[in-house]
Parts: sequence; structure tokens; C-alpha cells
Amino acid sequence: MAGRLLPILLSLLLIVALAPGCSEKNAPLPAATPTPAAPITTPLPSTPPVTSVAPSPSPQPFPQALSLGDLYRYGREDVAMQATVYRVKAMDGYEWWSPQWGRYWNTTPKTGNHFIFALVRLVDGGTARARLPSPAMFVLRGDGGSYIETSDRDSSLPIKGIEVKQYDYFYDRTAGWIDPGESNRVDGFLLFEVPENLAPENTYLGVTFQSNADAVWKLG
Repeated sequence: MAGRLLPILLSLLLIVALAPGCSEKNAPLPAATPTPAAPITTPLPSTPPVTSVAPSPSPQPFPQALSLGDLYRYGREDVAMQATVYRVKAMDGYEWWSPQWGRYWNTTPKTGNHFIFALVRLVDGGTARARLPSPAMFVLRGDGGSYIETSDRDSSLPIKGIEVKQYDYFYDRTAGWIDPGESNRVDGFLLFEVPENLAPENTYLGVTFQSNADAVWKLG
């Protein structure tokens, strides 16, 4: 009996050995899938941040300029002069009174110009009479230009809207002199024709009163 079972067992063992499940250990391994290499990136050069620089303000041409209404004092104890520019007005034209015709006449500037009126006041606070500066000693400056009075009009004729007379070297028959006292003050306007883009706030009025006595007012 045993001799008959031995060939059967050997046959079974051979079948089992040839079965698919038993040959896994000897089966070839699946081919490895290569991992794709990471892309090589070249860093861009860093760009410095752009900083905006505010433009530096233009320097004031007359940093020590007085403001409208400020007093400038000069002279000595017996001639204690006080001067000021107290009002300014820009106009595209003006009307002046003609006693001969009994009416106002209109005056306009040249094309591209306008008028600037500067009102000045001088008082001698001393005890002796003093010399007055002539109108030509007042110089209007702005945008690199200089201007003096060039009006050939009769300074005695009033202008509509301007409450004082035109400043004149012989103001109100003073013959170029000013007497002491507030009641003898000289109060008048200076008239300049300038380019229309020259505004009062960008202009300065300078005057030489006498040796070592110069003053400048900013008109705006």
C-alpha cells in the first residue's frame, strides 16, 4: 500500500511546485519607473526698489524779504524813517479820471501783459525833514526779470479802485522831501506793466532809500 502512495505524493508535490503561486519568489521584479528630475531654475537678479526723490524746492531769491505791511526803518535819530509796502493789486486794465472830459478813460496793457499796483507809505518819525526816494528807485522783480515804472501818464489823475495818488518824486508838491510827523506821510501807488504770467505772489519789490539802506518786500 505504501508503495502505491509514494508515486502519488511525488506527483502532487510536483504539481504544487509548478503552480503559479509558488513561483513568485523567482518572478522578475517590475521595471522601476524613473522619477523625473526637478526642473532647474535660474534665479533672476534682484532689482533694487525704485525710490522717488521729491524735487528740492527752488531757493527764495530774497530769503530776508519783508512781508506786506512790515515796516522798514532807516535813517538816524533826527531822521527816523519808516517805510512799508502795504497792498498789491493785479489788474488787466484800469480806468483813470479825466477832469477835462469829466469821465473815466480805460487803459489796457500790451498783449500778454497786465498791471501790478503796489501801494507804499513813508513816514518821517524824527525831527528833521528827509529825502524821498524817486519812483525809479523802486524795482519790481520776478521770474528773472526786473521792471521799473514806465508810465507816462499824469500822476495827479486818480485811478478808479485805487484810493491813493500815484507815488511821485514831487509827491503832492513835496519837492522830493518829507517833513516829520504822521500827518505829513507820503502814501501812493507804483504802477508796473509786467507779463501776465507774473503773479504778485511771485514778485518782489525792492528799493534803495539811501546808502546802506536797501529793503525788499515779497508781494504775495
